[in-house]
Order: sequence, then C-alpha cells, then structure tokens
Amino acid sequence: MVTSSLPAAVHGYKLCQQCTVRQGGEPGDFEVVSGDSCFVCRGLMDRVPSMAKEALRRVRRYDYSTFSVGVSLPEGVQEREDELRSELKLKGSETIRTQAAKAVAVLMSAATRKHVDKLKPDLTVLVDFTADEVHVSSRPAFFYGRYTKPPGVSQRRELCHHCSGSGCSKCRNTGFERRPSVESELQRKLGSYSGSEKVVFTWLGSEDRESRVYPPGRPFVAEVKNPVKRRFPRRFAARFRGGQVAVSSGRTLPSKPVGLPKFRFRTKIYGVSSSKVDGGRLDELKKRFRKISVDFDRPHDRSTTKTVYRATGRAAGRRIVIDAELDGGLPVKRFVSGELVSPSVSEVLGTQVFCRSFDILGVTQLGELRF
Repeated sequence: MVTSSLPAAVHGYKLCQQCTVRQGGEPGDFEVVSGDSCFVCRGLMDRVPSMAKEALRRVRRYDYSTFSVGVSLPEGVQEREDELRSELKLKGSETIRTQAAKAVAVLMSAATRKHVDKLKPDLTVLVDFTADEVHVSSRPAFFYGRYTKPPGVSQRRELCHHCSGSGCSKCRNTGFERRPSVESELQRKLGSYSGSEKVVFTWLGSEDRESRVYPPGRPFVAEVKNPVKRRFPRRFAARFRGGQVAVSSGRTLPSKPVGLPKFRFRTKIYGVSSSKVDGGRLDELKKRFRKISVDFDRPHDRSTTKTVYRATGRAAGRRIVIDAELDGGLPVKRFVSGELVSPSVSEVLGTQVFCRSFDILGVTQLGELRF
C-alpha cells in the first residue's frame, strides 16, 4: 500500500490527469476529474490536440527544418498552479506552460518529422490558449548577391519630393518616388520568392543614380523578414521600362553577418575642368596616384586615410575621362574636386575639376563576411 506524503488538504483539490502527474504526487493524492472541473487548467490541457492541429495547418506553407513552441495561457491558470504548490509545498516536475508547449511540440514533431530547436528555430509557433489562435513567425533569411544596374536608377528608394515621405496622392501614399531603384526592385523580387513583405538591405558602398554598375556588380546583403520560403535563385533580374537590375553570385547566408569586408573598386570618371589640361599634367596624374594614401576629412566623423591604387586620364579640351581604382569609402566626387580629400585630381592637375558622373567597373572584396 502506497502512503501519501502530502497533507490532507490535497483532497480539497480536483485535478485532471495531466495536472495531477505534473504535481509529482502519488496516485490517489488528488481526485482526478476531466474538462472544466480541473482546478488548475479548467480543461486547457484537453485542448492541446486541437491547438496542435491548428498549428500544423498554419505551418504547412512554410519552408523550415526546425521549430519551437511557446504558449500564452489564460489569466489565472499559472497563478492557480502556484497557489496549489505553495499551499501543499509541492515542487512539481514542470509548469503547466512548459508541459503544454512540450505537448504541442511532440504532436507537431510526430506529424512533420521536424525537430525542436529552442535556440535558433526556423519557425516560432505561439499557441494562444486565451484566444484559441496560433501565430507563426519565421526567422529572417539572409541573402548575399551582387547587382548591376543601368544609369538613371538610384541605389536606395528616394523620398517623394512632393510630400517628403509623409505620403500623398503623387506617391500613392508610399512616401517614396515611383521611379525604379535597386532597393525597390530587389525588394519586389526577393519578396516574391520568399513571401516576405519586408526586406532590409546592407550595401557595400554606393554610387550615383546616373552611374552604371557593370558586372560582376556591387555586393549587398538582404535581410528577408518573416519569409515563407527560404530558397533563392543564384541569378535573377528585375526588369522595368528602361532596363533591368540583375543579380548574380546569389547565396543564402547561415545567419546575419556581424562584420562586412572592406573593398576596393574600379571606376570610370567623367569630368570637366575649369581650364584645359595638357598632356604633362595627365602624366603626372598617373605617376602621383600609384598606390598612395590620401587623407579624407569625413564630415561629422574622424578623419581617415584611404588608398588610391592607380589613376590615369585622358582629356579633350576641358573634358576629362579618368580611370581609377580606389578604396571603398572614398567618395569619387570629392576625390576629383578635392573637397575634404588630399591629394586630389584637381590638386595634381593644377586646375579645378568637377565630376559630372562616374561608372562602377568592378568591386573587389578584401576578405569574407564574418558571422
């Protein structure tokens, strides 16, 4: 005969089978009941199978390998269990929140053969027993690629010049200009592949709207929020009137990078000088800019040093075309004009030169993404 170590007060509590086992007592310690009669859960544990079924229906459309389950309990459930354990000096094996979440997870795992991962799940399932609802959120997917673009397309979306971003009829209340940008076109394509409504970009450098970006393209990292699908093509193009933004070298990253590599880029600069430049000065440009350091007094930040690996030029009258290779982060227009940069093209040529436009011929990463 098993003798209970619990006080006689236990017989004043009626619990369902699941809540009885969870308290860690002996058989017969509590009067076992079902449904709403349970002092702690009021029938909540009986609803676990139906909530697990709803969770399975919700996750069906997602691509995932791992998941975790959390639960939201009706007001008073956890408090009643705490009251019971406090009065009877019970330790219990686990809380009702933990047991309910584990029970849902076991049913889901058996049906899908997917694994529970509490640290870094692809999907997080929240079972709300209060509202009888299941909410699913997906871990962000991170995509790396390189883009090329024609002139006339800005890298980032531009605020509507009519409303300055507040939203108006001209921009259809988006707050942005309706013209294509690399950001908007890539967001549209990555969103269509993944089912995501929000994509956040990190760029390795930038260029002007009128710049052409040639292959292999400028690198970028996209954080795709709450994706339904987690697979992306290595190459794709977003076409629009006037050209296309094309992506190559695409791959899905294991997680968000904690550090981006430095880079250098090749550029063709189209400029105009205040006076005619002779051939001797152009030769001096080639001699002077041969893997040398230039000082860049960055506005609102500490000064830095960048490298100019090479620069050559040719002139026709006051028009100048310069081919150069520069460190990432050195502004092309300032390098030409001499504003906050020394030595500059203007300084070496001995005349003021203004950059009218520039193209990106190639971007070279110096190192790898860090995770």
